[in-house]
Amino acid sequence: MSTPNAFAGNSPLVWSQPKVMSREYHLNSGDENVGRLRFEKFSGSLATAEVASQNWTFKREGFLHPRVTVRAPNSEVNLAVFHPNWSGGGVVEFPDGRQIRWRHTSFWRSEWSFVEGEGRQLLLFKQHEGFLKISARLECDPANAAMPDLPMLAALGWYLMLLTAQDAAAAVSVAAIS
Repeated sequence: MSTPNAFAGNSPLVWSQPKVMSREYHLNSGDENVGRLRFEKFSGSLATAEVASQNWTFKREGFLHPRVTVRAPNSEVNLAVFHPNWSGGGVVEFPDGRQIRWRHTSFWRSEWSFVEGEGRQLLLFKQHEGFLKISARLECDPANAAMPDLPMLAALGWYLMLLTAQDAAAAVSVAAIS
């Protein structure tokens, strides 16, 4: 499950769900598996991810001031923290002070991207929903392919999209019961 740089290749990168109702997802570049994201339990937000031989855990925390932490496995030190905003987007903050924004780029919120500085797009996620399955195609400008945080952002963006889909499904369920 490793490749020197899947983001520099010619094959499209696609997050997909290999099994219906599974909480495990694979990132493929053509026929090669280059990443994985797996939720640790059937319910809950703790997930482990691996992309390009790098590993992290993601976990949503807090209620009034929610955030998503990014950590190395078995560590309590944050490598990055995502702070959501009311529109569904937010900001990823790194310990060195860098910030990368997460925002939707389509009216229906089926496309999301990480943006740096004055609007330089780092990664674009194009979501596709099928019957009981969800997937997303990633697009990366080759000029960004060597960026050290790109594998983590590829996993974090997918994690954020999955949380959004999960929250939307829960809201529909509550509305249907009412």
